[in-house]
Amino acid sequence: MNFYATFEINPENFLNNRAMAYGDGLFETMLVMNGSIPLWGFHKQRLQTDLTRLGLNKIKETEVYHKILSLCPNHGEFIAKLVVFRSTTHRGYQGNTKNNQWYISISKNQASLNKLKINFSKITLSRQKHLTGIKHLNRLEQVLAANALINSKYNDAIMLDRKNNIIETISKNIVLIKNNQLFTPELNKCGVYGVALRWLEANNFHLTWKNINQKDLSTFDGLLLCNSITGFREVRNIKKQFHFEQNIPIIADIKKKWFESINSV
Repeated sequence: MNFYATFEINPENFLNNRAMAYGDGLFETMLVMNGSIPLWGFHKQRLQTDLTRLGLNKIKETEVYHKILSLCPNHGEFIAKLVVFRSTTHRGYQGNTKNNQWYISISKNQASLNKLKINFSKITLSRQKHLTGIKHLNRLEQVLAANALINSKYNDAIMLDRKNNIIETISKNIVLIKNNQLFTPELNKCGVYGVALRWLEANNFHLTWKNINQKDLSTFDGLLLCNSITGFREVRNIKKQFHFEQNIPIIADIKKKWFESINSV
């Protein structure tokens, strides 16, 4: 694993930074393929927008992009994680600067492509409109949900809000299909607006955002889970309670277009 940081790594900077103490920052997880970052445009757009929402200065995109590529071999697939946080060791919740520091870690892409076996998480997502959509550093809900799968037969779980509305899975966004049309849960109270969803809308796939209750799953024909690392993956059933069709035309179109986008750079 390779690393880079804009700050000196010493006890004070490491133990007192606001990422460690308060989760005062955000992160991006990016696929690097053969010396390029295929979805960089979507990552940087989300990054800069969400930094502004958290009251942090924007970063120099070109510097980050070239630093990531310099840490990766020119061949193979890797995962780059960029963490940006408020630049102060000031104690207390209130940040006293908009300046930021950031670091990058690089690891080989070992994302599992095993068959998706999903259930419903018992961990519900908190509703907070000021943080919704942001990939911020406070991920304890996802940690609890992921830990609950240890020693189970499931490798992901659908997470609901307190009203039993579907939001996302532990690490992926959700796309549902009905009559060859695409639907995704509203993210206006909680959840992360993922890069794969942004890619979908940018590539002329019409996406309808709506509140989708858990009980409404039976009205849909198909189910896709997606993120920037694994792309779009079909789910056949959820705990054998909900079953979805195969060979849906629009799913084939999405997968084909995604493959072309990721491999064309």
